Amino acid sequence: LYSKPKTVLRMHAAKTQLEQQNIGDPLDATRVFNQEHGDRIPLVLVPSPRVCCSCYYHIPSGVNTIVHICGDDGYPDGMAPPGIQMCKPWYNHVAYMVTQQSCTYNAPVKSCPTKDNVMVDCELTLVFAIGPDPVDVKNFVYNLGALKFNEFLAAECEEAIRQLIRVTPLSDVYELRGSSSQHVQNVLKVLDDKFKEFGVTFSKAAITDVVLNDELRRILQGTTEFRTKIRELDKEHEHNMKLITYDYQQKLSEKERLYDRRLQDIEADINVALVNRKKEIVNAESRREVAVTKQEEYAAVAKKRAESQLSVAQAKAEQENAKLLATATSNAEAAKIKVDKETEVAIFESQQLIKVAENKALALKTEAKAEGDAAESLKVIREHNLEMAKLEVQEAIARRAKIVISGDQGDALINSILDKELLTNNISLNYK
Repeated sequence: LYSKPKTVLRMHAAKTQLEQQNIGDPLDATRVFNQEHGDRIPLVLVPSPRVCCSCYYHIPSGVNTIVHICGDDGYPDGMAPPGIQMCKPWYNHVAYMVTQQSCTYNAPVKSCPTKDNVMVDCELTLVFAIGPDPVDVKNFVYNLGALKFNEFLAAECEEAIRQLIRVTPLSDVYELRGSSSQHVQNVLKVLDDKFKEFGVTFSKAAITDVVLNDELRRILQGTTEFRTKIRELDKEHEHNMKLITYDYQQKLSEKERLYDRRLQDIEADINVALVNRKKEIVNAESRREVAVTKQEEYAAVAKKRAESQLSVAQAKAEQENAKLLATATSNAEAAKIKVDKETEVAIFESQQLIKVAENKALALKTEAKAEGDAAESLKVIREHNLEMAKLEVQEAIARRAKIVISGDQGDALINSILDKELLTNNISLNYK
């Protein structure tokens, strides 16, 4: 965030100075460690040497004390115990006194370039402690010391801060404030790893302030306010979207419940319809069976009736046929007998007529012959009269009965009636 905090903490003007101080009496160590020294923090105190006539000295509690005996460590396996040390020669004295308190180190770094080459001021605050293991305390005193630690720590802090700011864009520099940033925790871990072998442990690290110039701060503050408004609008939009989503979910739930209820109703209707359809099918099947049975009965009755009617019709037809056949046969026999009788009568009459005609013809021939012999001039008249007589005979035969002339009898009849010359030659009548 870029908003300017309500309470503005001013950055320290200089780095905290870690010192090794000289004191007179070892009993003053507790007072000196607890006393306010401004930007200076005493880590190691060196008491004044004892006088030759001194036979005792005091070691206060609450500090780590290293005692030398003729320049050698009086307690190689630990720290000197607190309390009064009696009957000790002057060369047995307190050489170093190291604080047991956690110390706060402030490291302001000026003009650190960000990733986008904007200069900012940054302050790193560290909390560290020396020890509490006696080996760690002695490693610090013998191998590092307060002065070197002060120089190394200042250099390491400035390098770490500059590297951290260098990879951070200006828009994110304010996000580095505090101790929760992962980058700050990485700095703490790096420092702890570097100074751990010297007995120094870092427990906390935090960037307490990041300072920009006034114009840039004003611009970033405006940007922050604008982004704050955007976030507020986003939150309002998100709230409205949640309301819309809630309403949508409610309506959707209602629709789904209504849909489920309608589906249940439809399924119930379907089940009822299926049951009704089964009932209708059963009823239709029963009605069909009844109708089929009735129709079969009707068909059987109709068939029987038709068969009976057919039998009756056939009997009647046979009766009618027999009656018609008998009538036709009797009529035919009667007509045949009648025709035969009439034919026999006609034939007999014709034969008699033929005989009469033959007799007449014979008489006429005789007369004609006589006349022919008598007179040639009567030949034509005689022939004419003979012809007329034959014609009259034929006319009489034709009028009296209908005779079918065929076969040998017919030819004989015709030959007997007509002269062969009349049949073979044309008759020519010449009238003079």
